[in-house]
Amino acid sequence: MKKVVALILAVALFLSFAACGSKTAETTAPAETKTETTQKEPYKFSGTVTVTVPFNAGSNTDNQIRFIQPYLEKHLGANIIVVNAGGASGVIGTTDFLSQKADGTNILFSLPTPTVYKPAGGDTQYTLDDLIPVAQTSSSPFYLAVSANNQEITDGKGLLEYIKNNPGKFTYANAGNGGIAHLAFAAFLNGEGLDALSVPFTGGTADCYTAVMGGHVMGHAVSEPDLVGRTDYRVLVNLGTKSTTEGFTDIPTLEELGYPGYATDTFAGFYYMKGVDPEIVAAFDAAVAATLSDPEFQAKAAEANFGYAYLNSADFTYVCQNTTKNIIPVLKSLAN
Repeated sequence: MKKVVALILAVALFLSFAACGSKTAETTAPAETKTETTQKEPYKFSGTVTVTVPFNAGSNTDNQIRFIQPYLEKHLGANIIVVNAGGASGVIGTTDFLSQKADGTNILFSLPTPTVYKPAGGDTQYTLDDLIPVAQTSSSPFYLAVSANNQEITDGKGLLEYIKNNPGKFTYANAGNGGIAHLAFAAFLNGEGLDALSVPFTGGTADCYTAVMGGHVMGHAVSEPDLVGRTDYRVLVNLGTKSTTEGFTDIPTLEELGYPGYATDTFAGFYYMKGVDPEIVAAFDAAVAATLSDPEFQAKAAEANFGYAYLNSADFTYVCQNTTKNIIPVLKSLAN
């Protein structure tokens, strides 16, 4: 009888443990797993970033970066050192820049002559593919200007008539054959079967200006920023798109003079060398965007009549590649 009672108690105890075990299993069953994604912190600059300008100190490009510099330093979180490396229409400085380490501490600030036009013409050891367009900071037309003392040619229509009636006699200074200052007007001349003489000055805008004022050449293919504030030039033809800059809105474009399809604008921007981490590219691009949208910068830019036009890395890359595609046929036709 005791054995039967003991057996019953043992079974009851076993069932009790089983029930407890069942409850424990129910209450401690693993909850549904939740996957949390952590957003990666963006790259942060520190220390010093060296900006190579492949043109001389005091040039248009140099003036642009120095205007932007204090605001860009604020949004970049790093100090900027500007290094001027002029020569050969910017090719020397660009070539030197591309020999440096692709670690994000060195960046190029340039006009398109050494980054787009010279490579497209086969005048460099590098190509556009060796560069990463990071951000555009400005875009403006080129113009054809003469000395304000020139009494023979006083307006754009008169200039084009002079060229038509005097083949090869009109001479215009520019910052180097094969560069944008040369091709902005040469593309039009070639397309219309007109003849004018390009006179290159690799010393840059200052030498071109001296040549015009000294009467050694008749005109100058020159960018808008280089004309701001000048009263000794008579600006006759806008070789690019219609300007919105005060003092330039009334200058007729080639299209307004009856020649559509020839608009050529210059642009400035930052470039990294191939191999720089995309996160660094994106971080610098973001700093440029923040700089150009900074109210303090915009107020100072308006006060100084400093034109700016931002494009992000993807859009700036498209502009550079499309410019290359469009200029190659022109270069080939000029070579024939």
